[in-house]
Amino acid sequence: MTAFGYSCSEKVQSDGAIGCFNMQKITVLLAALALSMSLSPFEARGQLYNSFTADEARNARDKGAVKPLNQIFQQLKKRYGGYQVDANLFNRNGTQVYVIDWVTENGRRMKFTVDAKTGRILSSK
Repeated sequence: MTAFGYSCSEKVQSDGAIGCFNMQKITVLLAALALSMSLSPFEARGQLYNSFTADEARNARDKGAVKPLNQIFQQLKKRYGGYQVDANLFNRNGTQVYVIDWVTENGRRMKFTVDAKTGRILSSK
């Protein structure tokens, strides 16, 4: 007997025959989906606790703890051309950094990690 109340030798006949093998595939897929959904909040929590909300980022900027993003964008535009696609403020090992997704004027996608206090580019990919 399976979890669905019939043995693997039986077939369910409703809108066509569904063999036990197909039901086992469906069961495995549903179990994998449930497991992936249950892990997602844990993975997201790690990033969530290190990221700043929009209000926290604004407060840090207003207090002078971080450079305004528009200054960082001007610096990147001058050096690489192009435009910003996404930007977030994170706390990494006690240092506040901006992680910025950028597209250069020739269409190359880049990701920059910038020290939010000094504006120094820490890494680019």
